[in-house]
Amino acid sequence: MRTTQTTQSSSVEVIPVEIKKIPALEARTQFGQILKEVHGGEVAVLVEKSGVPMVGIISAQEFQRVIAERDARFQVIDRIRRRLPSAMDREVDRDVRRALTEVRRRRRT
Repeated sequence: MRTTQTTQSSSVEVIPVEIKKIPALEARTQFGQILKEVHGGEVAVLVEKSGVPMVGIISAQEFQRVIAERDARFQVIDRIRRRLPSAMDREVDRDVRRALTEVRRRRRT
């Protein structure tokens, strides 16, 4: 099932992803197979060492989406800073953290 999520600037296709957890040794020995599974974008792999998550392997498309989303968030912060040039960085960071916390709280309810 594929759904489209619309944001202010663009629409983003959201694909349900199965997350597989595997030990690091298995990741080393099965790396080629993991690449094939992840390439389609419907599987992500969480590599664990001694039961501790170490790295995630995601498709290139998902990686690019995550980076684009991150860049968009930093652009918002930059716009806030430009509008409030006299505000100290610490104040802006605090306000952004509060706003993000509030948005995340609303999403959970």
